[in-house]
Amino acid sequence: MIEAADSLIRDKGLEGFSLRKAAHLAGVSIGAPAHHFGSIKGLLTEVALLGYDSLRNYLNAVPDGIAPDAAMRGLARAYVDFALAHPGRFRLMFRPDLIDREDPRYPEASRRALAGFAAAIGRRDGAGPDRMADLFLVWSSIHGMASLVLDGKTHYLFDGVDAQEFAERILPDLLEYAWPYGAARR
Repeated sequence: MIEAADSLIRDKGLEGFSLRKAAHLAGVSIGAPAHHFGSIKGLLTEVALLGYDSLRNYLNAVPDGIAPDAAMRGLARAYVDFALAHPGRFRLMFRPDLIDREDPRYPEASRRALAGFAAAIGRRDGAGPDRMADLFLVWSSIHGMASLVLDGKTHYLFDGVDAQEFAERILPDLLEYAWPYGAARR
């Protein structure tokens, strides 16, 4: 069921997902998801947890031991790359109406996925005493960029540039401009 739901979300987006379609694709009765996961929210929470594991893999691909500014830019690029590669999972992961954030695995999966950001923030010059506030600022910036890219806004904001070209050509310069790490915070 988890694989079927993930496949539907990948191929048809959240809009194309239904419990009936997922059960059919998995070859089970329409009642099976409720029996195994408690509800549609329980099933979608499992897919969202897969999303956090995938995101963690993308972020963990950024090398350890590099300068904090390079790490931040690498992590930001990896975050946007994950969103582009897995738009359905990305959108689902942040939908409190569709997933169970009270599931004890959910906050832990989120923390594990974003641990690289927290570590890089802590190593940069001028890092503030409140790493959670710093993490919130960085994450909201990158998440906003990823969401705007998925929503096709790069086409309008950057003279017809598609999402992939934006990620490869424009995003690195924006990250350099937005976060000149190595300089003291103002």
